[in-house]
Amino acid sequence: MVMPKYTPFVLILLLFGACNKSFASSFIPIDNYLVACGSSHDITFQGRTFIPEFKFNHSNLQIIANKSIAVTSKPNTTLSPLYNSAQLFFEKASYKFKIQQHGRHWIRLYFHPFPDSNPNMTFASIKVTTDSFVLLDNFTFANYTNSHFKKEYAINITSDELSLTFIPLNNSLVFVNAIEVISISDELFFDHIVVTLNPSGFFEQFSKSALETVYRVNIGGATLSDTLGRTWENDEYYFRHPINTSTSSYLVSTNPSAIKYSVAAPPSVYATARALKIASQSQSQGYDLSWIFNVDPNFMYFVRVHFCDIINNSLNNKMVFNLFINGAFAVRSLDLSSKTRRLAVPYYHDFISYSSRNTFKVSVSVDPDTRADTLDAIMNGVEILKISNNAGRLNEFSSFEGFYSNLPENEASVLDSPKKTSKISTKLGIWWAVILIGCSVCVLAFLAFGGLSFCYLKGRWRKKKSVTSFKFLRHYTLPEMQQATNYFDAELITGAGGFGKVYKGKLENGKVVAIKVANPESRQGLSEFQNEIELLSGLRHQNLVSLVGCCNEDSELILVYNYMANGSLNSHLYGRDFVPLSWKQRLGICLGAAKGLLYLHTGAKQSIIHRDVKTTNILLDENLVPKVADFGISKKGPLLDKSHVTTNVKGSFGYVDPEYFWTKYLTKKSDVYSFGVVLIEVICGKPALDDARKTQEMNLALWALSCHKKGTFNEMVDPYLIGKVNMDSLNKVLELAWKCLEERRVNRPSMGYVLCQLEEALHLELASHVLNDNDNEFTDDIEAVV
Repeated sequence: MVMPKYTPFVLILLLFGACNKSFASSFIPIDNYLVACGSSHDITFQGRTFIPEFKFNHSNLQIIANKSIAVTSKPNTTLSPLYNSAQLFFEKASYKFKIQQHGRHWIRLYFHPFPDSNPNMTFASIKVTTDSFVLLDNFTFANYTNSHFKKEYAINITSDELSLTFIPLNNSLVFVNAIEVISISDELFFDHIVVTLNPSGFFEQFSKSALETVYRVNIGGATLSDTLGRTWENDEYYFRHPINTSTSSYLVSTNPSAIKYSVAAPPSVYATARALKIASQSQSQGYDLSWIFNVDPNFMYFVRVHFCDIINNSLNNKMVFNLFINGAFAVRSLDLSSKTRRLAVPYYHDFISYSSRNTFKVSVSVDPDTRADTLDAIMNGVEILKISNNAGRLNEFSSFEGFYSNLPENEASVLDSPKKTSKISTKLGIWWAVILIGCSVCVLAFLAFGGLSFCYLKGRWRKKKSVTSFKFLRHYTLPEMQQATNYFDAELITGAGGFGKVYKGKLENGKVVAIKVANPESRQGLSEFQNEIELLSGLRHQNLVSLVGCCNEDSELILVYNYMANGSLNSHLYGRDFVPLSWKQRLGICLGAAKGLLYLHTGAKQSIIHRDVKTTNILLDENLVPKVADFGISKKGPLLDKSHVTTNVKGSFGYVDPEYFWTKYLTKKSDVYSFGVVLIEVICGKPALDDARKTQEMNLALWALSCHKKGTFNEMVDPYLIGKVNMDSLNKVLELAWKCLEERRVNRPSMGYVLCQLEEALHLELASHVLNDNDNEFTDDIEAVV
C-alpha cells in the first residue's frame, strides 16, 4: 500500500469517546437563554421557544445600550422566523447573562440584514466580544455572498456572568437577530490537557480556548438539526469521490432506533455513513474515502470523527481501517469491534491539528488496513471547530501575536521562499516600528506617573497587602455565623481536620453551607486562613469546592463553603457512613477529582500544587459530583524557569510524596503521587493509613506495592467489586496507580495523562455495561487483576 505523504500538520490526539447512554436527549441545561432579539412575541422554531428581551427577568439578563432600536421585517418563508426581527445598536452595547453553571456553553448568534432597511443593515460593521475573546471583528454583509448566517461557539465560562458586547465599527451600526447561551454537558467536551503526537507531549490550553464551529457534517445522510440545537449538513459537497471505478464506495444506512447509546452525535448521524469496500489486495493501494474542508490558515482546529459499524452482522467480521488527517496517520488499524464490543454502537475520536501557514484545507480520510481479513472502511460524521489563538481571537489574521505564536516551531523559524520572506519581513518591520514608537511613549508616561505616585503607593503598600485577598469576598459577621450554626451546636458538626471543626449551617437566606471554624490550638492559623481565601477567590472550576465567604471577627477565623451533601469520598469507601459505590461511580469521582487537580496545575496563570490530596479532601455533592477541597497548605508552583519549589514538608501521612519528603522539592508530581494513593484506596476500599493493621500493612500504598511485586495484590481488592467490574477497566486504573506511585517524580505521569487514562478506563467500564445489558458477559475473574 502506498502510504500518504506526511504534511506539515501537528496532530494532537484527544480521548476517544466513551460508550454511554444518550445524554443528548436527556441533558437539561442549567443555563438556557434563547433570545429573540427585537421581537414583540415568542418565536417557536424546531421545538424550541425563543423569548423577546423584555420578557426576561432583569436579574438574569441585562441589556446595556444607549442608542438602540428594535426592527422587524416581512416574514421570509425561506429563512427561520428568528431572522424576522433584530435589535440595532448605534453605540457599544452589551447583553449580560447570569451564569448558574460554570463550564462550557454554546453561544449562537444569528445575523440577517433586512432588504431595503433604513438604516442599511447590509453595511453594518460588526464586532462581537466576550470578556476574554473576540468572536467576530469587522464583519460586513457587503462583502458576504449569503443573505444570513449563524455563528456557533463553545466557550468555557468560569465566572457568574457572561457579557456579549456588540461594537459598531467605522461609524456604522451593529445588529443581531437572535442569541443563544446554553450550558453544555461535560461529556460533550473533555476540557483537559491534550496528549500530543508528532512530537509527543501535551497541549495545555484547551480548557482556556474558545471554539468556533466551522463544519458539522452528517456523512451519507440528509441535513438535520439535533436536540442540542446543532445543525448537521450533508457531506456531498466535501466528499471526494474515488477516481478508480474498481473501488466500491457506497452509502449505507439503518434505522436510528437500531443505534445503541449514542453519545456525541444524535442516532440519525450514526445511522448513516459512507463505506468503502475493496475486492482484493491488488486493488487496495492508494484508494480511500476522503473529505476536504476549506479553513482559515494559522489557526488550530479541533476535529472530531464519528464511527459506527452499521454494516456487519457479526463481530467476527472485523472492520479494521486507518484514519488520516491531512494525509498523516491519526489512528493506525482502528478496530471498531474491539473498541465498542458490539455492533451499531457509536464511537468517536478527537484530534487537534495545527494548520501550517500555507495550508488552507483540512482533509479527513479512511482506508482499509491491508492486514485485515476484509478490506473495508466507514465514516459516519465529522466536526471541525476552530480554536482561538493566543490573542483570544477567532477571526482571521488580525494580530502579530496571534499569527506568529500559532505557527509550529519549525515553520515559524524557517520560511520557504524569498517572496514570502520578503512579505513577512515587511509586515514585521511595520509592526516593530509601531511597537518601538509605542514603547517610547509608554516609557515616558510611566516615568512621569511613577515619580508622582511613588510616595503615595509606598505609604499604602502594607495596608493593601493585608486586605487584597479579602475585598472581593463576602464577609459574614460572627453573630451571622452563630445563628447559622445554632451557636456552634455540636450536633451540627459534620467533620474535623487540621484547621478545625466543620459545621452544617444555614444562612439567613436559606442557603445550606459548610462552616469551617479554626481551632485556636491548631497548628494551622491565620496564614492557612489567608492562603485558602487567596487561592480559592481566584479559582473557578466545577470540581473545586466553592468558597462562599469568610468571617474574621473577635479572633475567630471562619470559612464558609457550599455544602456537600454526600460528605467525603473516604466515608463511601470505608467510613462510618459507608455506602458502597459501584466501579462506575468510583471512576466518575476519580475522573472529576483529576479534572480539578489538572485545573490547579494548568488552569491558573501560575500553577498551584494542592499538597494535601486525599480521600477526605474529595467532597461529593448531592449528585456525587466530586469537589477537591482544603487549600490551607496549598502552594503556588514553580515559575517557568524552575522545576520545583523548595519548602518545608507538609501534608498527610500515607499520602506524602517520598521524594518531596527527602529533598523538600515540591512539584506537581507530588500531587500525582498522592492521587496514586487515592486510586489504591478506591480499588481496595481501605484507608491510606491504619494503625489497626499489622505493621507492614499500616501504610496502604507501601503494602499494595509489596503485594504487587509478590503477585498477591488480587487479595487486596475490595470484595464488593468482585463480579461487578470490568477487569480491563480495573487493570488500567491499577497500572495507572503504579505509575503515580513511582518513587522518583521523573517517572510519574502528569495529571493530564492521569485524566486520559481514567477516561479510557471509564470507556471500558461503560462498554462492558452494554454487553452486560444484552449478552450477560460480565466477568467475575478477580484473578485477572494485574
